[in-house]
Amino acid sequence: MATSLAPGEESFTFRLLGPFPWLGFLPGEQREAFAAEIVEVARACAAISSFDRLFIVHAAWKATAEAVAAGHTHDDQLDWLDEPATVEDPRG
Repeated sequence: MATSLAPGEESFTFRLLGPFPWLGFLPGEQREAFAAEIVEVARACAAISSFDRLFIVHAAWKATAEAVAAGHTHDDQLDWLDEPATVEDPRG
């Protein structure tokens, strides 16, 4: 992450794709959210010399990218039923 902080023509979020290539699976707004959160948490962790929370945040974002890559749909993009519906057992 430290190399991503170096000055450059690309945005910080774009430079994070180097150390975190899995960010490429996330849409732009989620990459921006990751960049903001990871910096905020890293600063807070450095202030107390404990980085456990940083590892948790990193793992959570990586899991989100893995879910997106696997084709999982975010809850806000799903159509929810107002009433339960009965479906047939696909196994027959």
